Amino acid sequence: MTKKCTIFSGGEAVSAQCVAEYKPFIDDSLVISADKGYKLAQAVGVKSDIIMGDFDSAEKPVFDNIEIFPSEKDDTDLMLAIKHGFESGCDDFLIFGATGGRVDHLLGNIQSLGYILSCGGEGMIAADREIIRLYRAGSYRIYDREGFSFSLVAYTDKVEGLTIKGAKYEVEDCLLTNAFPLGISNVVKGFDGQDRKYAEISFKSGYLLSVQSKMVTDF
Repeated sequence: MTKKCTIFSGGEAVSAQCVAEYKPFIDDSLVISADKGYKLAQAVGVKSDIIMGDFDSAEKPVFDNIEIFPSEKDDTDLMLAIKHGFESGCDDFLIFGATGGRVDHLLGNIQSLGYILSCGGEGMIAADREIIRLYRAGSYRIYDREGFSFSLVAYTDKVEGLTIKGAKYEVEDCLLTNAFPLGISNVVKGFDGQDRKYAEISFKSGYLLSVQSKMVTDF
């Protein structure tokens, strides 16, 4: 049975409106704040079950359930939280505060999604302007978000057999590689008669990175 984990990390803040969209998930999950992510959780009115990190970038909070780690360590604060989630039996992760700021931090956070997937879990990074998911081979739906595009990027060397339906740019049995940006800036068009439009994607091998991004200008 799937057990859920919500993590608040120390990157770019998200709005209460963004967090509220995922309230049913959060209410049914273990809530971990990673380092200064506790400030984000407090700001959007979510209570942490545990706070953990090295607190080299934020004042250590006064909290009953807190784990403090040395600043010189192999794991990022987000990875500490993810590992704690797995140790607690969780396998479905929702992460806030993992975008914005330094590019190396963002890349590391996306790699954390790769770690989740490699351990048999599912993970998503949610923000006001981006929704980032990493998929293993299979079939999925990407639901329309007003004013958002979606891009598909090969996370592994190759993603084979990619098919996209219900989008502005459709393709069948396509090969993506991680050395060429072929799947950037698509738009969900969906199918007639559905309350909420979605695009269908499927692929046969590899890990596929999906990024839904708020468009600056209309498509």
